Amino acid sequence: MNVLLNIDENSRVPLFRQIRDQLIHLVDTGSLRPGARLPSTRHLAERLSVNRSTVYRAYQELWSLGYLESRPGSYSTVRRRPKVAAATRGPAPGHIDWTKRASPASEALHAAHRREEALLQKASAPGVINFVPLSPDSRLFPMDAFRRCMNHVLRREGPDLLQYGAPLGYRPLRQFIAERMRLHGVSVTVDEIMITTGAQNAIERLLRLLAAPGAPLVCESPTYARAMDIFRLAGVQIVGVPMTEAGMDLDVLEQVIQRHGPALVYTIPNFHNPTGITTDQAHRERLLTICERHRLPLVEDGFEEEMKYFGKTVLPVKSMDHHGVVIYLGTFSKILFPGLRIGWIAADRRCIDRLASIQRTLILSGNLLDQAALHRFCRTGHYDLHVNRMHRIYRRRMQTAIKALRAAFTDGPVHWTEPAGGYTIWLRLHDVAAAEDEIVQRLLEHGVMALPGSFHFHGAADGTYFRLSIAHLDEAAITEGIRRLAAGIEDLYRRPDERNLS
Repeated sequence: MNVLLNIDENSRVPLFRQIRDQLIHLVDTGSLRPGARLPSTRHLAERLSVNRSTVYRAYQELWSLGYLESRPGSYSTVRRRPKVAAATRGPAPGHIDWTKRASPASEALHAAHRREEALLQKASAPGVINFVPLSPDSRLFPMDAFRRCMNHVLRREGPDLLQYGAPLGYRPLRQFIAERMRLHGVSVTVDEIMITTGAQNAIERLLRLLAAPGAPLVCESPTYARAMDIFRLAGVQIVGVPMTEAGMDLDVLEQVIQRHGPALVYTIPNFHNPTGITTDQAHRERLLTICERHRLPLVEDGFEEEMKYFGKTVLPVKSMDHHGVVIYLGTFSKILFPGLRIGWIAADRRCIDRLASIQRTLILSGNLLDQAALHRFCRTGHYDLHVNRMHRIYRRRMQTAIKALRAAFTDGPVHWTEPAGGYTIWLRLHDVAAAEDEIVQRLLEHGVMALPGSFHFHGAADGTYFRLSIAHLDEAAITEGIRRLAAGIEDLYRRPDERNLS
């Protein structure tokens, strides 16, 4: 069969690729039909004045792509093959109903995230002051110092760092973390620490170790929304214990343990997300005693351990752990760079050994390059300088937020927590008739957004709450944002006829 091809010897496209692409076009457009016989490699090479190996290579690629059938000593013929699926802008019709194929837990998670994404899209609209993000202000990132650290470790250890590493993570960074935890009264060795891909990854690993699907798991109510997502996806039974002004209600906790026999207790004793509450020494001692008595793992999430601004420091529960009951979670995401995704688990050596086996099975090892760069950043003093700077800046921001709240809500139905550190303030709106979605819309009309409290509860909330995060905002934005927040909330409490007049 005669095949008309045009070869451009001056083109940057290799000759074999020109042949291949033109033949593909002829097949896809129907000019060459299934069963059509192509010229031999020798004849086509002579006709195009190219080397026979060029045509041979083009034919080989066509064969590997499924366009040709070829047998030794025989001509190559066009093969019937499905058309290449074209990219589509929207969801393409398909044979699989993903709503039915996806597990119920993942489908529920998808629906919840769609709701969250819709809210975040509205909160990110131009002109809206957004109190939702919990990630630190990227304007404060020490980029130049970290870039130098990354370049240094690449030059010194590049080939080793680009290999697979140990499941526990980069040993020098683990050593630094062990030393850093001693500053917080926690005595751990390098072999009692495993590096994770952030705190969420640490929670997921612990669930694989400790909680089978259907097992009860105890946490505060409200609690960290992302942790609840992980709990739900793991299929565990979430048992919430209400929060008091002092922290988790320990009387209720004892009853829950007796009734449910949970796999673990998950708690955030410092700058609790979302309430901002920090538990005192007596509360921590009693919580530890309860878990020791029941031989129950206590997962202590210290995600903002470094971010204390006011009052006396209370040491982590892990600092009193003489029996290997407490599993401590830490992260660099809230104090440094969220994008590094570096956290850690500090626990009994036997627990860490088992976690290492899970880690190796799932991801082999973490990102050694990032871990080594972070270690260099910490060892050269940049981390301490950055922490001190963050303290100064966020102390002022939190003071600004509290001052603005006091000025905006002198008396009335709005109450809030005054945290000793961290980024979050928990607002409660008493005696409000409006539903949460209506409140969200009213706040958006006033150019401000906070995170609805329902995201932090498993089941129905016991009131109307919103979480304010100052992590992303400077003092001017915080002041103006709270002014707008007060205006929106005040509007909610007006009588309908007053709102119409305004």
